[in-house]
Amino acid sequence: MNNTGDSSKKMSTKQAVLAILFAMLILGLAQSISLLVGNLFVKIGLSIAIGNIMAGLLYPVLTLLGISILCKKVLKISIADCRITRLNLRPVWCATAFVMPILVSVILLLTPGHWENTIKNTADIWSILTGGIIFIGLATGIVEEALFRGVIMSALEYRCNKKVAIIIPSVLFGLLHILGNDMNFLSMIQLVIAGSVVGILFSMVTYESGSIWCSALLHGIWNIIIIGGILHIGISPDEMSIYNYVLDTQSFLISGGDFGIEASIISIVVYILFSVLAIYLIKKRETEVRH
Repeated sequence: MNNTGDSSKKMSTKQAVLAILFAMLILGLAQSISLLVGNLFVKIGLSIAIGNIMAGLLYPVLTLLGISILCKKVLKISIADCRITRLNLRPVWCATAFVMPILVSVILLLTPGHWENTIKNTADIWSILTGGIIFIGLATGIVEEALFRGVIMSALEYRCNKKVAIIIPSVLFGLLHILGNDMNFLSMIQLVIAGSVVGILFSMVTYESGSIWCSALLHGIWNIIIIGGILHIGISPDEMSIYNYVLDTQSFLISGGDFGIEASIISIVVYILFSVLAIYLIKKRETEVRH
C-alpha cells in the first residue's frame, strides 16, 4: 500500500476514528510513562538532567512501539504506510528548521523590550538544557509528528482525501494545545489559528519530503529555540529559562496572548511563508514528474 494518495485501498470510517482515538491515547500514555520513569531516576538520587534524558529517550520509543501495534492490529497497515520510514532528511528542510525560529526570535528581539536574566547554578542550567533539547525539543517533535502527520493524517487520507487529511489533524493539533493552559477567549482563538496553520505547514512538509522526519526536525528545533528554556521571549519573564527578553508591548497579536509567541502574528506569517515554499516544491516536483 503506497501512501501517496492512491485510493486503491480505502480505510473504513471506524478505522479512521480508531486511529485518531488511539493516537491520542498513545500520546497520553507514552508521555505519562516516560515522565514517571524520569522522575523515578531523580527520586533514586540521580540528577534532574539524567531524568530528563531518560524521559526524552523513552518518550519516542514508547510512542513508536504503540504506533507499530496500532498499525498492525487495528489499521492493518505497516508503520511505513504512515510515512514513518527510515530517517530521511532533505537539506531545504534542515535549513528551514533553524531559519524559522531564528527569524521569529530576531524580529521579536528588535521590538521594544528589556532583558531580565536570572542567575542559575550549573545543575539548573543542565536541567533546563536537557529538558528543552531532548524532551521538549527532539522527543516531542518526533512523537507529535509521528502521531499527527503519521498516523492521523495517513488514516484520514486513506479514508477521505489529502485535503481532509491536512486540515483535520492541523485543527486538532491546534485544539490540543488549549488543554492545560489558562487562556482568555481571544488567546484561544489565536492559538487555534496558529496551531492549525503550523499544522498545515508540517503536513505539507511531510507530503513534500515523503516521511515524517523533516517535519519532526522542524518541530523539534522550533521547540528547542522558542520554548526550550534557553531564551524566553514574552510579556513576562520565565523563571525556568536561562535568558529572558521581556516585551514592552501588550499587543496580543505580537506577544501571542496568553499562550506566547508561538501564536503571535509574526509566527503565523512565518508559518504561512514556509507553507508556500512547501507547496511550491510539491507543485514543482509534480510538474517534473509529468514531463
